[in-house]
Amino acid sequence: MSHTSETRIFSAPAASVPPVLSSADDYEALARGPGALACARTDKLHHVFGSTRSGYAIYYVGNILAAFDFPALSFLTDSGQRYAFDGEYGTTLVEVLDADKQRAVITQMNALFDALKANPMIAYEAEDFGHLSEDDIEKALARDYVSASPYADTNVWGDEGDTADYLFTYLRSVLKVVENALDEGLLVIFSAEL
Repeated sequence: MSHTSETRIFSAPAASVPPVLSSADDYEALARGPGALACARTDKLHHVFGSTRSGYAIYYVGNILAAFDFPALSFLTDSGQRYAFDGEYGTTLVEVLDADKQRAVITQMNALFDALKANPMIAYEAEDFGHLSEDDIEKALARDYVSASPYADTNVWGDEGDTADYLFTYLRSVLKVVENALDEGLLVIFSAEL
């Protein structure tokens, strides 16, 4: 039986983020406060909601990253986050990205895209779920489309968050949130519910 894994990334003013998140309630307060404000922004992308069946995109990006030395991107996988909170329905992983981490994410995400465009076979070989067809990676990497909700966006090819287009639209969107936050001196909060 499959389940859905949810991710969320949003920008937040540093003053609104405690130095340590002690509980899931601390994270939820951020999501309801600064997260809601980031969602309400219409000028620039400052939030992205992700949803992927059985954690497909989360595990797939982990498989791709195994071919590289991009530690700044590990928060996008099922490990590499500073916080983990167990709840009734699973575990919520949370990472806070300051300006230094944001710069590293931007550099390494762009390097990842360049490497995969140069050699898309890395991404094909990393996908061990059997969901790819010929040219899926090339087509997904050729786009520059971003979305606040790629899983529900009809401009993203496929459904249920288990396609190459979903994955790369999601990653480009995460990158855009990080770039916008860095431009405005904001922190970035990421969470994954597994």
